[in-house]
Amino acid sequence: MNHSGKKESVIICCLTTEVVKVVEPVKFYGATRVHIISYPNSGVPESEIRFYNSFLTEARKRIEQDPNVKIMVDYANVLDYHDMAREIINIVAAEKEQNDAVSIYLNISSGTPEYIAAAMLVSMQDPELIAFSVRSRARSMDYDEALSAYSVDGKPVGWTSEVNEPMMVTTFGSEMPDDRLVACLEILRTQGSDSQFMNFNEIIEKMKDVGIWDYVPENNRTRTDDAQKERMFLKRNYITPMLDKGWIAENSRKRNKFILTEKGEAIVSVYGKEYA
Repeated sequence: MNHSGKKESVIICCLTTEVVKVVEPVKFYGATRVHIISYPNSGVPESEIRFYNSFLTEARKRIEQDPNVKIMVDYANVLDYHDMAREIINIVAAEKEQNDAVSIYLNISSGTPEYIAAAMLVSMQDPELIAFSVRSRARSMDYDEALSAYSVDGKPVGWTSEVNEPMMVTTFGSEMPDDRLVACLEILRTQGSDSQFMNFNEIIEKMKDVGIWDYVPENNRTRTDDAQKERMFLKRNYITPMLDKGWIAENSRKRNKFILTEKGEAIVSVYGKEYA
């Protein structure tokens, strides 16, 4: 617990090639911790690793000129929107758990479009986060040099010369999803094939096992047994809301057996706490 009222400044950013847009905000906000989400350092061609690590090395060298700043580098798939959202959410959660008096800033001017979109989503869902942008005042090359660098056979094409087919991105609302529902969704995700659907009792038992079952038995006795009351509670407070949100769908051949939709899978991949 911090009793002084003074808040520590933490910056979360993504670095591909824009070193100055990552370094200068650290000085401006007087940050003592910086999380740099960086291009993967494994599983990609060595030439790409060397290329992006050169910018990371330069950024670290400049930031570390201030001995009071601690840098944490998180290597992740900066080209995946869901991975970026999960990475940012996890960093924010870890920072808040470590220090209750912290101001967390999200840099939305550096990194990939996927990171920037994810950072905007997370900042909308958490009003305590501060998103900021950094405008360019001067560039490292003039426009003629840039045109030459971004041209192939004399034709301007940009940084990319070839792309894969477009992939639709599953997006989320502006509010953080209910942790209780996400936890139940994670348990449903552990189901195997159609022959291994969990029934309501099995779902409830798994929720009890991981400590997330929040049903409180009523004191008044009725003809309905406790197990049936629990099943009714599960359906009313978990299954129905997830159906309404489009996270799950009922199996067309088996009543009260549910599967995760594409949106449900995305919700777990971003917000899941690995309960199951």
